Amino acid sequence: MKKLFKILGIIIGSIVMIFLVLAMLNVISSLTLKNYIRTFDKVEYANQLVPVVDDDGHYTFTTDGDFRIMQLNDLHIAGGHYSLKKDKKTIYEVMTMVQIEKPDLVILNGDSVFCVPGPLFGGGSSFNNKMASRRVLDIFEKLGVYFTVAFGNHDTEAFDYYNRAQIGKLYMKDRYQYCIFQSEFDGYGVTNQCIKLEDSAGNLRKAIMVFDSNDYIDTSLKASMNWWYDVIHDEQVQWAKETLLSLGDGVNPAKSLFFFHIPTGEFEQAYRNLAANNFNDTADTKYISGVWDELVDPEMGGRIWYGGCQKKDVAPNDNDNLFEELGPSGINSLEAIFVGHDHVNNAVVEYKGVILAYGMSLDNTAYKDINLSGRQRGAMIVTVKNDNTFTIDHKNAYLDYGVDANKFYNVYLDKYLYPDYVPTNR
Repeated sequence: MKKLFKILGIIIGSIVMIFLVLAMLNVISSLTLKNYIRTFDKVEYANQLVPVVDDDGHYTFTTDGDFRIMQLNDLHIAGGHYSLKKDKKTIYEVMTMVQIEKPDLVILNGDSVFCVPGPLFGGGSSFNNKMASRRVLDIFEKLGVYFTVAFGNHDTEAFDYYNRAQIGKLYMKDRYQYCIFQSEFDGYGVTNQCIKLEDSAGNLRKAIMVFDSNDYIDTSLKASMNWWYDVIHDEQVQWAKETLLSLGDGVNPAKSLFFFHIPTGEFEQAYRNLAANNFNDTADTKYISGVWDELVDPEMGGRIWYGGCQKKDVAPNDNDNLFEELGPSGINSLEAIFVGHDHVNNAVVEYKGVILAYGMSLDNTAYKDINLSGRQRGAMIVTVKNDNTFTIDHKNAYLDYGVDANKFYNVYLDKYLYPDYVPTNR
């Protein structure tokens, strides 16, 4: 019996020692990333726009000229020892692109961190999502660029140390000068925010809605492992509706651009409409640009991991009411939705008069060998013009910004991640 207890003690002691060593290595790796971020220079603006908080608590930018938003999707900073080189490459790509673009506002559109077990799932072996999130904050504080954040499904996982509300509070700490995130709706989700764009006369030009598309249907590990994605809830839609109506002129609501992580079912429905017509335009769906290169379980639909995709008995566009309440058949505020989540989709379509757009991703960790693929990595620039129309530009980190594709390790640029299936004939 004594021998058995001795063996158990050795086993337990060894396991504890392994975890302690791993935790120490993760802390060292995080500090290495912090020191690497410090090597970059602050962005030099000729005339940087500085947001102020209005009487209703909304951050407000004021300009009569063009306003440029840089959307960054799926940074997936894993923050651990296993992912150190990949994390450094992501940080290098992000900071170099921002230095060149000099945007007025950066929107981190979900999955900024990826604290899952590595190497099994490509993560960094650290579950400390607050430590990884601090490195994300360090990036923009060092660059001196205003930014906000929408959470994705990976920003807070079932096995992470900190929940959604706790990570939201981190982003709202006063010590961060350039983070303008604030949680404006005390209900479903955390990252629900309205940012105003006004002209010098005080007229509202655009409502920039940063939204929480939530994560999984519950907090269980099973929901995470099976990709049972939640949807945008009616309470969030109602808050957005009331906000946009209050910002309007008393008759018409404010015109809005929505940024969130997980696509709504309308993205899937638009894809199905085009796919059924050999990617030629239909009565309510028009192809604009890009591809759908995502590999999705065929039982869940087409090429899109949309909110509620696990519900096989529900039509894609019946999973939530955001489009119905805010789009053309509702209060007619919604002009565009910008998403991420599907890392190798960058398609843009017009669906029932509303732009549905995937951005570029920056993931170096989550998908097998995605770190070697440079075709999709980059940023999306949404420019609100001085006449209040807007343009969308997808920019590749290497081809458009001149980022060194061979920094840390080589990437290829001549094909997509899944070259056997790029489902457009454009």
